[in-house]
Parts: sequence; structure tokens; C-alpha cells
Amino acid sequence: MNPIPLLSRVVFSRYFTSGLVSATGVLALGLLGYAAGGMQMAVLLGTGALTICFADNPAPMRVKAFELLFSTFGSALCFLLVWASVGHPWVELLLVPLLGFGAGLVSLWGKRALALSFSLLFITVITLGVPPAPNLHTLLLGVALFVLGGLLFTAYALALGRILQSRTKQQALAEVLDALAAYMRWQSQFYARQMAEDEAYGRAAVLQGAVNDALQSARDLVLREGRKPSDALWTRMLLESLDLFEAQLAAQTDSALLRSQFEGTEVLDTLQAGTLQTADALSALALAMLHSRRNEARPLDATRWARAEQQASTLTRSNTAELAHARSALASLLNTQREIDALVATLQTTYAARDGGALPSLPDLRPFVSTWRYDPRQIRAHLRWGSPIFRHAVRLGLALLCGLVVARSLFVHQAHDYWILLTIAVILRPNYGVTRQRLKDRLLGTLLGCLFTAVLLDLHLGLPALLAALFLALTFARTFVTTNYRFTAMAASVLSLLLARLLEGDVRFLVDQRLIDTFIGATLAWGFSYVLPRWEYQDVPRQLSSLMQAQRDYALAVLEAQQQDEGAFRIARKRLFDALASMTGLYSRMLEEPVAKRRALRELARLITHSYLLAAHLASMRVLRARRTRRLSPEAIETLIAPTRAWVLQQLGLKAAPTLVAMPVPLRANPVPGSITPEADTTPDPLLRRLNLIGVEAALVGQIDQRVARDLHLPGEAGNSD
Repeated sequence: MNPIPLLSRVVFSRYFTSGLVSATGVLALGLLGYAAGGMQMAVLLGTGALTICFADNPAPMRVKAFELLFSTFGSALCFLLVWASVGHPWVELLLVPLLGFGAGLVSLWGKRALALSFSLLFITVITLGVPPAPNLHTLLLGVALFVLGGLLFTAYALALGRILQSRTKQQALAEVLDALAAYMRWQSQFYARQMAEDEAYGRAAVLQGAVNDALQSARDLVLREGRKPSDALWTRMLLESLDLFEAQLAAQTDSALLRSQFEGTEVLDTLQAGTLQTADALSALALAMLHSRRNEARPLDATRWARAEQQASTLTRSNTAELAHARSALASLLNTQREIDALVATLQTTYAARDGGALPSLPDLRPFVSTWRYDPRQIRAHLRWGSPIFRHAVRLGLALLCGLVVARSLFVHQAHDYWILLTIAVILRPNYGVTRQRLKDRLLGTLLGCLFTAVLLDLHLGLPALLAALFLALTFARTFVTTNYRFTAMAASVLSLLLARLLEGDVRFLVDQRLIDTFIGATLAWGFSYVLPRWEYQDVPRQLSSLMQAQRDYALAVLEAQQQDEGAFRIARKRLFDALASMTGLYSRMLEEPVAKRRALRELARLITHSYLLAAHLASMRVLRARRTRRLSPEAIETLIAPTRAWVLQQLGLKAAPTLVAMPVPLRANPVPGSITPEADTTPDPLLRRLNLIGVEAALVGQIDQRVARDLHLPGEAGNSD
């Protein structure tokens, strides 16, 4: 892979932009404080900005303002209480776990609230390393300067957020297109080589989950606060991307059949090359969006799919029935690929019109946007022993208490013993799987960061070079905090050690101390991850219910008698994608848990695979149905789909089904006399064939759903081996 485009994607991403904005604001406020009042004021203003910058994430201005102000004043309160307790060990032992408990409760507001929680934990922990305030005046003045730093950074972040709002939406869309391109590359590779079905579809589920994550993130950014024509264009591109993802799913339905029937022929080579060309076109468009430049990619070759059709028509097989099935599936796939080409061309055209044009007409998009609410009344609902958030808060508070005791017992004269507690704070998460991954990333990242810093310290950098290194370290620490924490841990180690070098002089001995403290903190975090745990299998029933409901709604939207409400269909599709992404995330986190705590692992993998396949068949059915609408009456279409609709809803667990229905009739060429004329007696009708495949997949999903529910009650080893 060419490293230049890869590096370009990092540097021009919204994550790097966020890191650059944060580093610039913190450094500027630090320099401002140094110019106005010397090093002490620089440290206080810079610390306020540094603490708040963790909560500076893309969001609507109202939400962003609340998060930054909450972080400012909440962190200031923690700073005040902890600094006042410094020098009073027993007060610290009581206060730190209480503040840790409170910070843990903040995570009840969702994924975004984790950044707010960390801001509170960060200032609580690092304040333990400052000298006691000599008097009340110094204490209050220091807190006031901290608040000033936070407020100045808030104003700066809000101003830049407003300026960069459209650019951030553009970057989020580029990430979606890159994820769609990666999925298409997998589809092209699937034609090129043999691989186990579980392995192939397991990889597909990972890539589909990545697309879902990118789509969710883009929805929350793009579909809010659209006042400019460019905002409407980004919205239009997002809706087109959703349609493209659905078409990509539809293109996956018959891949295994085509690969088995056309193995060793030019057909698969043409399919691979053609699909890869589409993926390259999406990647080129994504890169052009990141650079805010024109898309110079050539139009897609419209003749490549006709070549595949011609190559298939010249083949002969002893089993003509199987070859007829494969040719029918190929024809359906090529039509879907042409739909994908048209959607890619539409995306290119929409992007080309970004500099002007009329505001596109758009549907009501409010149902597609996640609800971000910070309601304090939600806290009461989690003040109970059964709440996972409450248990996480208790676990975090106890871990910080233990870490403080260990730090003060082993390192009496060590000013940076709070690194043990900081390691606990960044590793412990409500989910065991995320905690374990963070632990590995923290250990490896810290080791690499300490080695790199040791080299830098030997260079005896001057002040300008030291400030530049600090700036870069903070930029990269913020850039990868949500995408690759290993790099963040590495950059954070460089940042903390170079900052100590700036403030304290020669600190080479701190490199070893950082490694020791990190190892101790990681050990404690790992041990406390087993205290009041919430294992993923405990959340499976809820997630399973949501997934089955989402599949029923999507199937009903596709197979309804008359497709008229496009908005309702889009909402059903969004909910299905979200439910699949949630189940995939749960499965991935369960893989990080102890073997004894993994339940129904194999069946969950099969459920995810066949749920995506069912979604793919339904997406393909939607395309086929749209084509047949011009040739068949609504009554004829209803006659075709009604048995399958009843069967699918029954198999997916619709409790309101009035009667049990049988599997739809077997494959036949002419289900409604006179309505469809098959190409040949041996060629199945594509629409009826798709309906039967939908019925088969729905039955499989329903059976696997029951086995998952059964295996959740078995010991951890049962059902987990392949």
C-alpha cells in the first residue's frame, strides 16, 4: 500500500484537525499565561485548557457548549477540592474515590460522556502531584486561573467549531466513503480466492460494522445545523451513501454461488477487477473530499459488466440447471453493480456541485439523528446495585482508592506517583473487553513513548524544540484517542515526560518511574476489572430483542404491499444497521473476555453473519421489486410477496402472527400465470428466487436466535468452540 495516501488520510482527517485545534489552544494559552504572569500562571491556564480539551469533540454548538462548560466547572470543583486536601492524607483517601465514583456515574449519559468523565478524573489525579496551597488566597486564585483557562479554551473551541463546521461534515463523509471502499475491496477479494465461509463473512461483518460506525458518526454531524447550501449537499451525499451501502449489501447475496460455479473462469476475474475499480473510485472521491479539491478520477467503465455477461454466456457445464441458476444470479448481480455505479456517479456529481447551486429538497431528517441529552434526572435511575453504570462507578472509586494507597506506600518521596492512578483512570471502562484492550494499548504505548522520550532527552533540546515536541505530542495524543489508543498512550508518555523536563529540569530517572507506575496501575486496573463486572452475555437478551425487532421492521418495509413511504423505509434501514453494529460490537468485546464468561459465541457469530445476509437479500429484493413495478401490477406483486412476508415475520419471532404459515412454495419459473415470462424453462425467475432465499435466511436467523437464547444459560465453555 502506498504510504502517502494513507498518511494524507490521517493528516486531513477530522481527528487530526481536532488534535491540532486542541494543541494550538493549549499551547497558546500557556504562552499567554507565561507572558502575563510567568511560569505559574502559564501552568494554571494551560492546565485548565488541557483538562477541557478532552471534552472538545465535534457536535452541534449547543451540545458542544454544554459539554465544554460542564467540563470546565466540574473539573474546577475537583481541582479545588483535591488541592485543598493535599497534605491531608486521610482526606485524600476519602475524597479521591468519591470523586472517582462521581466521574464514573457521568458515563451514564453515553459514549460522548466518557470524555467528560475523563476530564474530571484527569484533574483529580494530577492535582495530587502539586504542592499544598500555602493559603486560601493562593488556592482561590489558582482555581480562578484554572477556570479562566477553561473558559478561554471553550470560547476558542466554539469559535473554531463554528468556522470548521462544514469542513468537519465533509471529513466525516470522506470517512464513510473510505469505509464503503474497504467493504467493496473485500467483495472484490472474495471473487479472487477461496476462503472458509465463516472466515469470509466474519471479515465482512467487521467491515460492515466499520461502515455502520462511520455512518452513525456522519449522521450525528451532517444532519444537524444545516444552514448553508454546502450543508444540504453534504446531507444529500450522506443519504446517497446510505443507498450505496444497501446496494453493496445486495451485491453480496450470491457471491458464494458465483464463486463456486465460475471458479477458474474469466468471469470471476472480470467481477474482481470491476468491483475493485468501483472501490478505487470511492477512495479517490474520499481523498478529494479530504483535500477539498476536485475529483479527478475517470468515470467508471460501463462496459466491464457486459464483458462478464458475455463471458458467462459462452460457458458450458454438464449440469445445465446449476449453470442456469448461476447465470440468473450473475444477471441480478450485474444489474446491482450498475446501480452501484450510478450511485457512485451521483456522489461524484453532487460533490462537484459543492461550490454553489440551489438547496436540494430533503426529507425530514430528525428521526435519523441520535438524541444527545444530559438530563440530571437520569442519575437517579442508575443509583441501584443492578445498574452497570453504578457498578462501574463503584469499581472505579475502589480502584483509585487502592491505587492511592499503593502509591503513597511505595513511593513516599515520588512527586509523580499519581501516574498509577492516571493509568487506572484511562484503562478502566464499563466493559471488560474495552478495559482489556485499553490495558494492552497502554502498556505497549507507554513503553514505546518512554523509549522515544529517552532518545529525545539525550538530544538536549532547546526551549523552541522542546515546545515544538510538546505541541506535536499533544496533537497526536488527541488525534488517536478514539481511533487507536495505542498511539495516544505513546504520545501521552512523551507529553508528560517532556512537560516534566520543561518544569523540573533533568528528569531522566522519570522514564523508569513512568514505566513502573504504568505497570502497577495496569495491574490494579486489570484486577479491579473483575470487581462487580458486567459481562457481555448479560446484555445479549436486550440486544437480541432489538436486533430481531429491527429485522422484522426492515423486512416489513421491503415486503409491504405497496412501497410508498420512503421515510419509513429509511428509518427501518437505519435501525437495522444500528442494531447490527451494536450486536457486532458486543460480539467483539466478548472475544476479549475470559473464556468462562463467553456464552453462545459461535451462535452469535452465525447470527451476525446470517443477519447481514438476510439484510443483503432484502436489499437485493428491493432493487428487483423496483424494476418489476414497471411490468407487474400491484396485485401481482402482492401475490408474489405475501407468502414470503408472512413466513419471514413468523420466523423472526413476530408474536402477533395470527396463524402459522408454511415455507413459501419451492422455486419455480412462473409463479403468477402470464405475469412473468422466463428466459428459459431452466432459468428461475430472479424475483421468485430472491423471495425463496429471503425465506431460507429468515428461517436460519430464527433458528439461530433460539439457539443463542438457549446457550446463554450453558456454562462458558459450551458452544464456544469452533
